[in-house]
Amino acid sequence: MWKAFLWAAATPTRNGQWGRLRLVSRTAYALLAHPTEMKRWMGVVYELHTRGMLDDLEGEYLRAVQPHVNRLTTIQERVSQLIDYMDWTELAFQPGPLAQLNSNQPLVLVELPPLPGYEHMRLQLTRAPVNSPEGELLLSLSVRRAPDVQHMTRALDVAVVAFSRFRVEGEASLVIGGMRGQRHPSLRLSPIEMAQALQGWKAPVLMVRVMQELARHWGLHLVGLDPRWHQLKGWPYRYSARNRETALRVKESYEALWRHFDARPGPPGWIVLPTSSDDSLAATALSPEKRARQIQRADYWLRTSSLLRREMRQALQRAGRDARVARVTQSMASEFEPEEQQQKFQARRERPIEDLMPGKVRTRPQSSRILETGPSSLI
Repeated sequence: MWKAFLWAAATPTRNGQWGRLRLVSRTAYALLAHPTEMKRWMGVVYELHTRGMLDDLEGEYLRAVQPHVNRLTTIQERVSQLIDYMDWTELAFQPGPLAQLNSNQPLVLVELPPLPGYEHMRLQLTRAPVNSPEGELLLSLSVRRAPDVQHMTRALDVAVVAFSRFRVEGEASLVIGGMRGQRHPSLRLSPIEMAQALQGWKAPVLMVRVMQELARHWGLHLVGLDPRWHQLKGWPYRYSARNRETALRVKESYEALWRHFDARPGPPGWIVLPTSSDDSLAATALSPEKRARQIQRADYWLRTSSLLRREMRQALQRAGRDARVARVTQSMASEFEPEEQQQKFQARRERPIEDLMPGKVRTRPQSSRILETGPSSLI
C-alpha cells in the first residue's frame, strides 16, 4: 500500500507536473489520515486483481485518491462508494457481459437504426478510465460511418453519460456524475444529422431517458450531480478564468437538462431525477405541426425503449433479495412488482402509436416546450 507514492508520481495527469504533485499530496493525506479505509480498499482491489476482474492494480487503487466530481465527497465516502460499486457489478451483469466489461471491451445494449451512409448507431456501456472523476461506467451513443463513405473511419461517441452506483443517504442509486457531447476536433456529426438520426430528440435528453430505463430495470433511484457543487467551483480551480468559464457552461447545461426532467433538490451535492417520464410528450398542447413532430418523437422513443428493455434482459440481471456472491457486503434488496403487474405495465408501455393521437394522451404542461429548447451540447 505504501508504494502508492511511487504509483502517484508515475501516473500521467491532465494538468502535467502540477496535477501529479496534487495527486501525490492527496495520496499522502489519504494514507496518513485514513489508513484503515485505504487498507480496506487495497484489499478489495488486490482480491479483484487476483481474480482477473481488474488489470490495472495501481490505477484502480488511486481511483479512491483522485478528486471526485462532487467536491463534497471525502476520502472515506469515496472508498465506501467504490466498494459498493464493485460489489454491485457482480450482481447487475450476466457473467459473459461482466467479463466483457472487465476486459475493457464495449458492451452493446441495443443497435439503433443508423442513418444512410453509416455503418451502425448503438448504445453501449464501457468502463471509465481509472482517472475519471465522474463515474465508473460510461453510457455512450456511438456511431460509425460506412467504409464506402469515409476511408479509415472509426466509431464516434456523440453523447456520453458517466455514472456509478452507490448509496446516497442510504438509498441505492444510479448516480450521474457527468455528461458530454462530441469531443473529436474534426470527426463530428452536425446538429442536422443528429436530429435526423434521433427523430428530433436532443442527444442529452435521450441519454437521460436511457438512464431512467436502466434505473427501473435495476430497481434503483436516479440521482444527478448538482452543478453548484462541481469540482470546478472549488479551490484551486476557481482561480483560473478558463475553469470559471467552463464551470459556468456546465452549470447552465446541467440546470437546463435537470429542469426539463422536473428534477428536485436532493441531499447536498445531488439532484433527484424521476425514473419515468411522459412518453406521450404532451402532444395535445401543441399546434398541428408541432403535434406531428411530438408524435414522431414519441413513436421513436416507444420503439427504442421497447427494444432496449428486450435487449437488456440478455446482458443485465436484477438483484433480488436472495442474490449473494462471495464478497458482497450487503444484500441488494429491492421491491419489485408481481409478475402480473409487470406484464400489465409492459403492455401499457408498448401500446401502439395510435394511442398517442390527440384526445388519448395525457397533457403535461411545459414538457413539449422545454424539449424544443433543451441544451444542444454538454461539456
